[in-house]
Amino acid sequence: MSELSVFDTILGESEAATAMREFGRRAASVDATVLLTGESGTGKGLLARAIHAASLRSRATLVAVNCASVPETLFESEFFGHVRGAFTGAQQTHRGLLEQADRGTLFLDEIGELALPLQAKLLTVIEDGEVRRLGAERALRVNVRLMAATGVDLGRAVAEGRFRRDLYHRLLVLSYHLPPLRERNGDIELFAHHFLDYFIRRYTRPVRGFDAAALNRLREHAWPGNIRQLANTIESAVLACDGPRIGIRHLALAALTELSIPDAAELASADRGRRMRYSHYGSSADERKRIQEALLRCHGNKTRAAADLGMARNTLRSKLRLLHDEDAAGA
Repeated sequence: MSELSVFDTILGESEAATAMREFGRRAASVDATVLLTGESGTGKGLLARAIHAASLRSRATLVAVNCASVPETLFESEFFGHVRGAFTGAQQTHRGLLEQADRGTLFLDEIGELALPLQAKLLTVIEDGEVRRLGAERALRVNVRLMAATGVDLGRAVAEGRFRRDLYHRLLVLSYHLPPLRERNGDIELFAHHFLDYFIRRYTRPVRGFDAAALNRLREHAWPGNIRQLANTIESAVLACDGPRIGIRHLALAALTELSIPDAAELASADRGRRMRYSHYGSSADERKRIQEALLRCHGNKTRAAADLGMARNTLRSKLRLLHDEDAAGA
């Protein structure tokens, strides 16, 4: 696959989409650490895979792992591997993620969720280029390119003592912030038609397009779940559509009707960065009420509540932390 075709998989005609492709080509041309930031659903994983596929390491493996899904007790075994008999239940030798990615790329998604003790162990491997399997007598050299992604503001996490400053600076060699879908003017309709064509073929549905009102609703929505939420919305609409064109009635997603859209003055305000980073829509009181109601409906389950609200679980956690900080400040 040529470099051009790899980055052509990143759709969009906006300036933001063009900048994303340009960064990807630049990152693919060098063998340096990459940090991708941005809200959930903005395409961080897609960009990381495109960079690997267009790089000199493309013939080797890209190993992707979600750091939030690795328990602290299993971190060393998962990342470094273990030899047979290293601990109870270790019935065979296991090659860790770093060994599996040797001569290739290790993509650490949600690196901001990694616990501090594990950050220190990861930093040691990055600096030494060696891994020692649990129970092994000697270390092994590994040649791994590191790419990481996060929806967390790592600068703020460093200031609050939740992320190691030395690891943060090691990740900042090549850094890119992926803009949310609501900032990619003109791309929403393009994505909508792309997903429409895909799901029509997938489900063999006799749908030919959107009516004007439905397209207008898609353009106006702020998309807290970004491209992933848009794809899910179009898939649902294709399955719900009982005629040749998708109308507003087929866009029966809670996020389209319950979340208010920020106006231009609000987005230009002094706290725009915070609002953009944590997907704030409407007033703090309104958002608090929506989150509380979702948690009640889902009996306190944050994963289901986040899905009910149309946002990623990590976004919900960030919002809960912000609300807690506001409560503490007002106490």
